[in-house]
Amino acid sequence: MSLRSLVFTTARTGRLDQAGLLRLLAVERARNADLGITGVLALDDVNVFGIVEGPAEVVRDRVREVAADPANVDVQVVLDDPIEHRAFADWSMAFRTDDPAILALPGFVDLFDPERVPGPGSTATRSGALLEWFLRTPPGQLSTRRSTIPVRDRILQASIEVLRDVGPARASLGAVADRAGLSEEEVAKHYQTLPVLLASTLATWLDQVIAPFAPMAVTDGTVAYLRRLVVAFAEDPALDRLIVSSLAPAADPGEPAGEAFLASYRAFRAGIRSSLEHDIVVGREPRTMDPAKGAQQLLALFDGLRIQNLFDPEPDVAATFARAAERLRTGWSEPYSS
Repeated sequence: MSLRSLVFTTARTGRLDQAGLLRLLAVERARNADLGITGVLALDDVNVFGIVEGPAEVVRDRVREVAADPANVDVQVVLDDPIEHRAFADWSMAFRTDDPAILALPGFVDLFDPERVPGPGSTATRSGALLEWFLRTPPGQLSTRRSTIPVRDRILQASIEVLRDVGPARASLGAVADRAGLSEEEVAKHYQTLPVLLASTLATWLDQVIAPFAPMAVTDGTVAYLRRLVVAFAEDPALDRLIVSSLAPAADPGEPAGEAFLASYRAFRAGIRSSLEHDIVVGREPRTMDPAKGAQQLLALFDGLRIQNLFDPEPDVAATFARAAERLRTGWSEPYSS
């Protein structure tokens, strides 16, 4: 089997908080183990350095996934070498922390320890030498985020980060400006008020969460697609908190931010109706089902369970959704009465 070592660098559009870093560690470590990938991912501020070792096409596919992720910009493959032996026994991750619980986690390696002394073989390979360069270089000299991301996108990503940290009730234009590395005046040039900024943030955030799973609606069906989205929303509850806070403006006909929310919601509902129509054509759902009513019922379940989960979290809200959706599907097999 042909082995390769790929080294890539990228800049993230925003900083991951501790919970996000730990989710990334758990998910990526398990997936890379399944794929036979070893290496390391080091994150310093918004700067990312990765080494992936394994079968040639597998590691190249993984780097393509990194490049396709909208949270990453300026992805550069700086090394693509054939190797006879792996330099890493497994896949690990490094970021700055002094939390003893994190330091003891399987798969975490404390490369940013100021007292760390590189091992004698740490620069024996080209990938190892590049890693040591990354670890020695101050984050400010590495960052490409500000030069590669349009200002509006920087503001929106910073807004998402602030909302994850403090929620919509305590968010402010000033807090977003600080996170984006801009002045409040610069933010206000693009988003005059906080409600307008939050409406744009919501649309961007929804697209980031929903878009990767959209193909499932065609391949696996509408119900399976929505079940996967239930999981995605549960993994990032700050998004649903923003949605709940947007309901009042959306109910006010004179509120511009509310109109943006309604337009986004109506487009999503239309997409679900269209997906159900496709399900009928391919025989996945019965012809007795009215797609408009089916979409209305599924979204009532989808939205209601997620909002309920904010206040009374379930250990497996996706399973609850699936059970309730099956009952709906049983009803769809019966003709609607007028």
